[in-house]
Amino acid sequence: MRLMNFENFFVRDNEEFNELKEMVSATFNIESKLPKQVFCQKFGDFKFEEFDFAMSGEFWNTLKQLVYQTNDDFVLVAVLEPSPVGYFYKEFNYYNWIKLPANLSADEYYEILELGPEESPADAVVYNSYTVVWLSPSMKWAIWGERDYGICVIGFNDISHRNKLSPFLKSWRSIDKIVLSWIETNFVSDGLQQDFVKSLYSNYSQDI
Repeated sequence: MRLMNFENFFVRDNEEFNELKEMVSATFNIESKLPKQVFCQKFGDFKFEEFDFAMSGEFWNTLKQLVYQTNDDFVLVAVLEPSPVGYFYKEFNYYNWIKLPANLSADEYYEILELGPEESPADAVVYNSYTVVWLSPSMKWAIWGERDYGICVIGFNDISHRNKLSPFLKSWRSIDKIVLSWIETNFVSDGLQQDFVKSLYSNYSQDI
């Protein structure tokens, strides 16, 4: 049985955080939000899944396949909202960003997401995360998730990477009525606005 201190996977060093933030900023338009384009220009051929899936052990099995295919050593799980600096680091003296080694199990992935600050367990990533990204050092793929809309979207920076990784993303779908239905469950009273739908299709239906 492996014994690991899961707390060691959380980013605590300011210099390391800044280096990882550069990687995130080179991949995403971090000030943007859906339905706007959240990926940098080099990414395309987008596919969608439900946000709750990303908070499950099953999702880690998908991530492991991706990092294996792209020869990456770790996956960065980075919470963008609430703020990693203005809120999380200020309150708890470490960041709500996690470097996950590729050899973790699905159960360990969920345990780490469920691991919150000792003084505030409710601030664990699995509970208190509204905008989250997943990416690896190769930056051949990246995932953006928004809890409020109930979806995640994966993008690829080259069509060859898309072709190589697609077999491991069978449950992910191009933007369609089913994806819209996932989003719509979060807007029961008002329904989806047509401008939102139009913008989402405009930004995420085109291929590389």
